[in-house]
Amino acid sequence: MRPRGVRLPVLRLLPALCLLLLTAGIAGSGTALADSPAATVTAGGEPVPVQRYPADHGPVLLWFPSEHGLQDEHRQQALALQARGVEVWLADPFTGHFLPEAASSFDDMPLATVPGLLDAAREETERPVFVLASDRAWPWLLTGLHQWQQANPGSEDLAGVLMLSPFLHTGADAAEPELQPIVHYSNLPVFILQPVQSPQFQHLGRVRAALAEAGSSVGVRLLPELRDRYFFRPDATAGERLAREALPGELLRGMDLLARTPSAREPRVPAADVDLAVRTPSGTDARLNPVEEQPDAPELIRPDLAGEEHDLRDYRGEVILINFWASWCPPCVHEMPSMQRLEDKLRDEGFRILAVNLGEPEDTIRAFIEDEVETEFTILLDPQQKSLEDWRALAFPTSYVIDREGRVRYALYGAIEWMEPGVVEQIRDLLEE
Repeated sequence: MRPRGVRLPVLRLLPALCLLLLTAGIAGSGTALADSPAATVTAGGEPVPVQRYPADHGPVLLWFPSEHGLQDEHRQQALALQARGVEVWLADPFTGHFLPEAASSFDDMPLATVPGLLDAAREETERPVFVLASDRAWPWLLTGLHQWQQANPGSEDLAGVLMLSPFLHTGADAAEPELQPIVHYSNLPVFILQPVQSPQFQHLGRVRAALAEAGSSVGVRLLPELRDRYFFRPDATAGERLAREALPGELLRGMDLLARTPSAREPRVPAADVDLAVRTPSGTDARLNPVEEQPDAPELIRPDLAGEEHDLRDYRGEVILINFWASWCPPCVHEMPSMQRLEDKLRDEGFRILAVNLGEPEDTIRAFIEDEVETEFTILLDPQQKSLEDWRALAFPTSYVIDREGRVRYALYGAIEWMEPGVVEQIRDLLEE
């Protein structure tokens, strides 16, 4: 038997976590959303799911997700915009093209998806369409819009684009980053909503100048004291929660400004030697935290949903991700699909996931797995939270990576995109030892 009480390193807890309050037993609650019926639009050669929030006469907004995928808050914002007379189309090209919700997926996503969805929204509504997206979606989206312009020169069907904290340079943040080539060939009317507490704020001046030089009319609205993804951050501050409520009004003001700007533009044609291929910054800075002392993993013996007992020691010889989670924790839920994709990718090389649910009854967990995330990795039950004594899961989610010798090699307090190249590389290094 491995001695009990082996203490794992305590990392600095981030405010983005769902804190586990051991004495209070707090569970999350949520409000059910009245989702619009889902439909599909054939775009980029595949049926792309679209949730439509119709309105009779107002503007039409085609909303693309960032690398974080569609969140419940996108749907809440769509409902709020619909109540103000805006017709919203929420597109999910990740699902449509069977790609993970990751920045690198934009490089594999057909550019034809963009004009296909834009044309569908225009033809269905018979109104000009505004396009909205954020973060790392923009290199792919701008390139797709340029493709649409080439097929529709001088058209007024595209009323303008709304950029929420656009990530338009080619790599890591730096004082003078290289901008994506497409920026120099985009002349669409643009309105930028830029949180000031964002790494992209320092690049705003260069992005704005490059777009203007290419022929774009560029409006900017600075959002003081806000961070990226503020409208769906689980760790949102009081100010960010207020700004979340104000986002529909900000978007309406942006659309009003764009509607008063001439939208008919002849596309800029790059020289033959200009490469406009999409190379999305992948976020490879996402990494797990190495554990310096590499202690032996504490004991973990828990039953799964079928009642079969699992002992971590029986997994010796494999690389194991231990993940402590709860269904009421939004970051836990957000990272589960990418966890499943990671196990699918690396299972044959000896990688497995043991996800330990803390404090919830079996029927709640079973319903969540069957109805919400549909994961296939192993779920272990710990309704009395007995694992906490040894594993120090002081926040949700908490993850540890165990090597083939049973040693704790990486630790992470908080959610992550598990398919990011840097993370996959770290796991692969352990598999190759």
